[in-house]
Amino acid sequence: MGYTVRVFTLTVYIHIVNPQAPDHGKINGKINGKINGNINGNIDSSGTGSREPGLSRTVRRAITTPRGRLIIFILVLAITNVAYRLVYASGFQRTAALYVGIPTVLAVGLALVPHRGSAAGMLIRGSTLAVLIACVVLPEGLLCLIFVLPLVWLIALIVGGAIDAGRRRGAGKGPTMAFIGLPLFVLSMEGAVGSPVDASERVEARRVVNLDAAMVAERLAGPIAFDDDLPTMLSWGFNAPASSEVSGLGVGDRRTIHFTGGSHSDHPASVFALARSSETSTSHSEMTGSTDDSNLADQRGPEIGLTVAESDLSAPGDHRANRVVFRIDGDTTMLARWLRLDRAIVTWIEVAPGRSEVEWAFEYERLLHPSLYFGPLQRIGMGQAAGYLLDEILDATPTARTSERIAQ
Repeated sequence: MGYTVRVFTLTVYIHIVNPQAPDHGKINGKINGKINGNINGNIDSSGTGSREPGLSRTVRRAITTPRGRLIIFILVLAITNVAYRLVYASGFQRTAALYVGIPTVLAVGLALVPHRGSAAGMLIRGSTLAVLIACVVLPEGLLCLIFVLPLVWLIALIVGGAIDAGRRRGAGKGPTMAFIGLPLFVLSMEGAVGSPVDASERVEARRVVNLDAAMVAERLAGPIAFDDDLPTMLSWGFNAPASSEVSGLGVGDRRTIHFTGGSHSDHPASVFALARSSETSTSHSEMTGSTDDSNLADQRGPEIGLTVAESDLSAPGDHRANRVVFRIDGDTTMLARWLRLDRAIVTWIEVAPGRSEVEWAFEYERLLHPSLYFGPLQRIGMGQAAGYLLDEILDATPTARTSERIAQ
């Protein structure tokens, strides 16, 4: 495994980070000539050579070769990996310390690799390579890395763009990275020391269907088939709903939605032995109220349990609005890593004979930071989930469909 990773790193590095590696003989000749010229030019009147500040010429010559750059690249990856594990060990894996701080460490470290041309381009290529390697050596799922990659690119672009701008003004890398690194460090504290943005979210989806209010209630009280394809975003590797168990719309009635795919207990922290299994999974007793072995939840597969907390149904002929509130009792899907579902609220009203307007709303707490990045992503995904549930439950030809609506 280690040999494979090293070969993979070297191969991709040559083609991505250093795609135009010059001939060793030519570059060594150029470096030797430049060094000799600098030595001759730096002899003062007393015959004593003055040394250039910083690294020695031997070290400079070593790190400007492709092998030297690769060594620095591997060292940067090692430091980033240590920082990644420290973030998990500290319990900050859902904060901006992971999603902003770690990419910043990576970008600043890669900026130290000697390169030609644009620093922004080199950092984007190097960050992409680092994420590809993470797919091999880290237990994060490909889905997580796909969603994080745009944020990694953005930070690489910010750091690289600042270095390129500073270079055009004649500023050194050190002051430039200090100038850009401080605000990124502050941003990486979100979630670890609080957040200026409220984590409580609400998303809604509405449909107008050819069903009267009583038929809508009947559909809501019945099982869900889940025959249609998932919306675009939800089909990218999330848990897919497979079946449901329902018991009505009265207060206290329960329903369980079963999913395919991995569960919340498949968390990277458990692979690192940095968290107890009780901290990375929702127990079966939380889902059902029983005291059975918590491993039964995993044996049953990922699921979400709901209980009717409020039920206000209109009588036949009464055209007032209907409302049912489901309390989320437990969630063993992968979704629980990223947000905490609180309630699902369904309201509907008969707007014309045989036609009803139905709304499904999710209320949840966002667990991931930074909020400006993950907030919109989660609202889009949860909005699609609400619309999908309405389509599957009502199973009727809609007369009108409104797009998923978001309210914070």
